[in-house]
Amino acid sequence: MKKFLILASFFLTAPAFAQTATAPKPPKVYKPFVYETPCQLETGNNIYEDTCKVIETRETGGALRTRNIFSNKWKLTIKGRFDPKQGYLTWDNYNKREYKWEYQVGGAGWTYVMPGVLLQNVSWD
Repeated sequence: MKKFLILASFFLTAPAFAQTATAPKPPKVYKPFVYETPCQLETGNNIYEDTCKVIETRETGGALRTRNIFSNKWKLTIKGRFDPKQGYLTWDNYNKREYKWEYQVGGAGWTYVMPGVLLQNVSWD
């Protein structure tokens, strides 16, 4: 019985070995990329030009995450974001709603970023 108690106390009081836990994932940090580019507003047969400010954030692999476009001259704000289920969605302060908009070619180096608004040298991804 004495041997049993000694053996039992050995297992019950054995030191615990340290286990290495997996390191927590650091939060994703999306650094904005800011640039200015020419933009045009089409209304009927008239074309108005301005320089728009563009702020983009991208995933680690380089895919577009968000794109915000601002024009002070037209008081225009366009916000685009990628939704995994619905694709790329656009919101603008004229329509005040979010809608699906596929970028379209508007000429050599120009892209429609919303109906009637063209941006020069903007990437599609």
